[in-house]
Amino acid sequence: MMGFERLNDMQKKVVLQTEGPVLILAGAGSGKTAALTVRIAHLLEKGIKPWHILAITFTNKAAKEMKERVQQLIGDDAKNIWISTFHATCVRILRAEIQHLDYDTQFSIYDADDQEKIMKEVFKQLSLNPIDKSFSVRTAIAQISKQKEEMTSWQEYAKTVDALDLKGKRLAKVYELYQKLLKKSNALDFDDLIMLPTLLFKQNEEVRSKWQEKIRYLLVDEYQ
Repeated sequence: MMGFERLNDMQKKVVLQTEGPVLILAGAGSGKTAALTVRIAHLLEKGIKPWHILAITFTNKAAKEMKERVQQLIGDDAKNIWISTFHATCVRILRAEIQHLDYDTQFSIYDADDQEKIMKEVFKQLSLNPIDKSFSVRTAIAQISKQKEEMTSWQEYAKTVDALDLKGKRLAKVYELYQKLLKKSNALDFDDLIMLPTLLFKQNEEVRSKWQEKIRYLLVDEYQ
């Protein structure tokens, strides 16, 4: 196995443990990516088809470096292995499946400026002051982002708000209208890219089973 001889005993153990979950806890520069790339080579040697392997990392730079390392180890088969960032992986899944959430597959991805424009329209329609220091446009965006990071939809958030919680009720209304305006534009913000595939897999067994069959070996190089 190419590269195996350069690994230490713990790295070799990681490479050879191909079935079931494996977690590596190690510091920067300790060889996590090296173990992962050799593990991919080992999976291929065992007869696993390259298109059943997905390797995910956090940044575009890291994904590019991982692709190059895998290419050096296994050659042309590397082209058929899906190596990507978390967000790029989710975009690919949504391009194939987002119709199940009543979006068109040709959705747009809004950046920070687009988000701000949408939120200003939300504030206008709800007659809110966009420069109120206690609840500004940017504050609203940040609070909604926090909810999405916790995988809380606007419907779920609204259910948790107490009738006497005026700030919570205000955010619930803002979150709802913000999402409806995004959907009307067939657009997603950056947080949606992670949240929507997660919700889709939870809610739709057929879609989940399809991707479980496609991705049989999931390797995550780094997560935050």
